[in-house]
Amino acid sequence: MNRSNSSFPKFFFISILLAIITLTSCTHQPRTIEHGIFAPSRLESVIGQDGVCSINFSEDVTLWTFADTITGKWKSEEGRLAADKNQAVMGGMLSNSIAWSEKITEKNYANIRLNFYKEKGRTVQFIKNNKDESPLKHRFWALDGFRAGNKVYIYYLHVYVPDPSKFLDFEVLYVGLARWDIPRGWKPGDRIDFRRLGPLFSKGSPFFGAAALVRDGYVYLAGHFKKNALEYPLSIARVRVENVENIKAYSFLSSGGEWISDIKRAGNFIGDVTGECSLSYNDYLKEYVIIYSKVFTGDVTLVRFKDFSGFHSADKEIVLKVYKAEGSAMWPYSGKEIFSSGNSLFLIYIDPVRYQPLLVELRY
Repeated sequence: MNRSNSSFPKFFFISILLAIITLTSCTHQPRTIEHGIFAPSRLESVIGQDGVCSINFSEDVTLWTFADTITGKWKSEEGRLAADKNQAVMGGMLSNSIAWSEKITEKNYANIRLNFYKEKGRTVQFIKNNKDESPLKHRFWALDGFRAGNKVYIYYLHVYVPDPSKFLDFEVLYVGLARWDIPRGWKPGDRIDFRRLGPLFSKGSPFFGAAALVRDGYVYLAGHFKKNALEYPLSIARVRVENVENIKAYSFLSSGGEWISDIKRAGNFIGDVTGECSLSYNDYLKEYVIIYSKVFTGDVTLVRFKDFSGFHSADKEIVLKVYKAEGSAMWPYSGKEIFSSGNSLFLIYIDPVRYQPLLVELRY
């Protein structure tokens, strides 16, 4: 009896310690679950695409923007189900596309149906070229966006391609903003009519709008850029929602964590970002979250911080190791969150060989 009583405090202490370790592990180290190609229903309308962003349109509808989008026809149903480009006849390359779905949730993400905006039965660009802008040389890559009242705003990159025959030979002329004034009574399937508002951030600026977050009356933007051959950082901007069309109203996060008006003094953060990222506030973690793909490896990486003033000192955590396919010239890229639910974050990254977004769940 005495031996049993004396061992009880030790057993109790060890049990509590193990519980704390388990709880801490569950809170800070997410379980990674890979779900394959995101929204296979896309492949009924397109062959492949990248630049995936989700926009909360209403309580019932999610909007989806994409950048380069390959159109065409599948040779076989097996080819479509496998997303095998060798089993497709390419029809063209749009520089952007848009779709809608029922609001994405943890219950429907596996079979979510995306319906692409079409004209005359064909998937088309929603950010359109002017008559004097050849689609081969002037491309408008859709980034992230948001809805404010009866307007939807989407940031985009005006990309100029001097010689379309040269792989990855292009320059970004500016970051633009496109606006859609939603007609009264609009319903999914009706016309979507975006108007380009022209340049917002000039050539050489970070690509603000790669990620957009609306919180506390502000739109927060993440923008990646190439600083030199080894550094690919992010900068952060913000603007009041009602002033989003006014470039003079934007401010920028300095390296010291302060908001300043001079874009030339915007801080450079993280330093190893390839493609677009995501920026969100997670109600479960009670923190801001940035997810991105690392340059030169493609590894999907997560950054968490309580406030933008502490962003410069936030830790980076690789949450998914990825691998370059044999013979591929590119690593996977553009890791980003597309939605969250409870203790799970759902993100995608682009497989450059299949040219498809792959879906991954991080479960805390």
